[in-house]
Order: sequence, then structure tokens, then C-alpha cells
Amino acid sequence: MIDHYKPLVALIAVVAISAGCGQTAVPSAPATIASPAASAAGPADPDAWAFANVVQPDVVTQAPSLEPGYHCSPCHPAAASQLFGVTATASGFLGVGVQQPPAEAVAVSTSDGTTWQPVAWDPGESTTAIAATSAGDRTVVVGSGPAGAAAWVLQAGSWTPATGQALDGEPGSTAMTAVVPAGDGFVAGGYRDDPLHASASAAAWSSSDGISWRADGPFDLFAGGRIDAMAARGDVVVAVGTAGDPTYGPAAAWVRTGGSWARAAIADPGGAMHAVAATPDGFVVVGQNASDDGARVWRSRDGTTWTAVADQPAFHAVSGPIRMLSVAADGDRLVAGGWTSDAANGSAAAWTSPDGDRWEQAAWVPAFSGGQVRGIALAGDAVLGVGRSGYPDNNQAAAWIRPWP
Repeated sequence: MIDHYKPLVALIAVVAISAGCGQTAVPSAPATIASPAASAAGPADPDAWAFANVVQPDVVTQAPSLEPGYHCSPCHPAAASQLFGVTATASGFLGVGVQQPPAEAVAVSTSDGTTWQPVAWDPGESTTAIAATSAGDRTVVVGSGPAGAAAWVLQAGSWTPATGQALDGEPGSTAMTAVVPAGDGFVAGGYRDDPLHASASAAAWSSSDGISWRADGPFDLFAGGRIDAMAARGDVVVAVGTAGDPTYGPAAAWVRTGGSWARAAIADPGGAMHAVAATPDGFVVVGQNASDDGARVWRSRDGTTWTAVADQPAFHAVSGPIRMLSVAADGDRLVAGGWTSDAANGSAAAWTSPDGDRWEQAAWVPAFSGGQVRGIALAGDAVLGVGRSGYPDNNQAAAWIRPWP
């Protein structure tokens, strides 16, 4: 449930159940009632996390009426959706993800994080948007498509798809999962696996405009790995993920300086690195520990060597897995989002830290039920989270908001 294909598997499972209910996906206009259908009333605490409105099509929010003689329990909408990433833009914020079946990348935007509206876009079928970043008035979205990795540029309200052989790869086994501005262009990371030879490999790309990409090497530096996230600070780009199992690790990191990549050293790589943020003092990575029964945090001054932060109660749940999946920084302060197991179907989780070393887990609220926070962004005095809610019966793209603590 932590790597990009894991949530997609969950979505496919939900869709498969829908098919068992005799439903087929049909186009529909956006619902006038936003947010997940399972939205609970906002919490009494004005500083707690609460649902933001996400306007979505009826095909995601409403279960169609059945023909006579058909029965389902529970009934499901014909499609499911979720968001994987979020970025600040010149006009607000853009969240990106997927709706399926059929799989198609989607985007939503907001000016202040309270209401998210669909963005007009036709990326085509068999596409997924996983991450996004902006530089000036240019927003770059990356993910996967029918021919391998995929990227798109949104500028002045128009979308331009990326092209070129550098993106080609085995469908379903090649994707861009992270992107950051770097120098005068952009750097992206992800994976390019070879299922025919049971070979896995992380991958990195660079581009001057987000449209034309070239593959970065040396390729053997990325063998056996997977890049989940990136952050940039000055001319240094840090990429983090795993080396081995893409869900459970061990953790892996790479650093790009002056256009050249090198493998980073991790003092204790047990676990998996899922997200990274740049701070005034360096970089902070969040993820999960080796036994998958606690979250984990690592720190680095320059991206070349990493040390784990001391374990603490905020990294653990009452029982079962708990994972940090996203992080954002405002100076030294950080906020992270993720997922935790519970007695029901799992819940979204969130943390804050004043310095990257000491962490506090946010109190559970009804808006977290069945959720997962995959992307975090800062909006002035507010914190925005995006992901999905409604698991397992009705996966829907979701967004949350809270004041900066």
C-alpha cells in the first residue's frame, strides 16, 4: 500500500468488485457534492485535520441503480480514483493521480486548498500521474503511460505531452515517480524494470523544458533499485527509495551534484525511504522501518551520507504497520503524511516536527478513516494533504487541510 503500484492494485480490486455488481463505467459530469461520500462531519478542534472538498464525477462518487434481478452488497461506483502527488503552482496548487477503469491520469486544482476542481486534460487511456513540480509558470507532471514512462507540461492552460525514446520501457514496468526543478530545467526519477529477465532498476532523467528528456547514467548505479521521491537544494538533487523489495527495502539513496549521480551511504538502511524534503540544514527523509511496524526518519547534511533519527513513540501505532509516505518542510519545521493500520480498514496518519528529530503524531480524526495521505504541500498558514479515502469499498481521491500547528 506504499509503492505506486500497490495503491493501484487496491483500486483494481475495488473495480473488480464493481464489475461483479454488473456495473460498467460511463462518463458523467462532476458531482456537485465534493469530498468522499464517506465524509464525516468536521472535527470539533479547529486545528485538527479535516476533509477539503474534491469535486469528482458521479462515476466515482455514486453507485448506479441496478437492473431488476441484480443484487450487490455493498454496491460500488463504477470507477475509483486517488491522488498521488501535489505541487504549488503560480495560481495555487495542483494534485495529480489516476481514475480507473480504464486507467487515466487526472488532475485537480485549488487556489487555497479548501475546494479542488477537476482540471481539463486528455492524457489518454493507460496513463497514471504520480508526481508534479512547478518552476515559474511551467508545471511538469510525471507518471506512466502505454509506452513506459510519461510526462506532461502544463503552461498557460495548455497541456503538452513529452516525447522521445528516453521514456520508452516495458508498459507497467517503467514510470517516472518523482520530479524536481534543478538548475535551468528538471530532473525526474523512477524505475525501468525488465520483467522478461526478472531485473529491476531505478532510473533518472533530466530535461531543460519538461518535454524533451534524456536518460541519466551510469545505469549500473541504479541496478536493483527504485526511486520513490526527490528533493533539490541548490545544485544538489537527492533521490530516495529502495534497493531490493520496493515495499520493504532496504532503503537506498542517490545524490546528483554538478549533473553527476552517485550512490549515497546509509548508516542503517533497514526499512524503506518514501519521501524527502529539503531544509536549511540539509535533507530529511521519511519512510518505514525494516519490520514494517513503525515509521522511520533519516537525516543528511549534503545527501551523501544518511543517519536514522532515534526511534520514538510517534513512529508507532497500537499494532501493525504504520508508514510515512509524504513530507514537506517550511524552514526547519516539517509535516508528514501517511497510513496506519487499525481495527477497521486502515487510516490516514500525519505527523509534525519542529526540527526533523522530534516528531508528534496527529490525533486521529474521522476524516482519516479509510484514508492514505500520499502528498503534502504548504499553503501559507495551512497544510494540505492529498491521497485517497473510502478504502476498501469506495476509493475516491481525497484532500485534507489543517492550520499549521
